[in-house]
Amino acid sequence: MRDVLNPPPPPPEPVRSPNAIALGRKAWIHPDDLSWSFTTSRGPGGQNVNKVATRAVLQVDPARVYGLHEAARARWMEVVRHRIAGGMVAFNCGEHRSQLQNREACVAQLAASVRQAEVPPKVRRPTKATRGSRERRLEGKKREGEKKRLRGWSDQ
Repeated sequence: MRDVLNPPPPPPEPVRSPNAIALGRKAWIHPDDLSWSFTTSRGPGGQNVNKVATRAVLQVDPARVYGLHEAARARWMEVVRHRIAGGMVAFNCGEHRSQLQNREACVAQLAASVRQAEVPPKVRRPTKATRGSRERRLEGKKREGEKKRLRGWSDQ
C-alpha cells in the first residue's frame, strides 16, 4: 500500500554528460534534447535567403532542462510563457546569414531566458517617509501656495 503522507522521491536527474550545454549557473540540457527545424529566412542576403534554409527554430521540452529548482523553473515558465506551443518552448532566429550562427543565437536565447529565471526577484520592503522628508514636503507646498497667493489676482 502506498504511503500518502510520504510520496516517493522524484526520479533523480540524469548525470550531466561532458557535452551538455550549460544554460546558467547550474542549469543544463543535453544536445540530443534540442529539436531543430530550419526554414528560409527574411531580410538581407539577396537570392541566398530565397534558396537556403538558414532560419533556425529550436524547440525544447521544459522537462529536459535540468538543474533548475522549483522556484526557478516556475519563474522560467513565466518568462517563456509567450513562447510555449504544444508543451514545447520555441526559440527562433533568422538574423544571420548562416545556419550555424542562427543555431548559436537560438541557444543563446534559451540560455539568457534560463539565466534570467535563475535570479530571484528582489523583495520589496515597504518604507515609511521620514519625519524630515514629510516636513520638507509640506514646507514646499506652503511656499508654492504663498507664491500663488501673492501673484496679485483680484476678484473684479
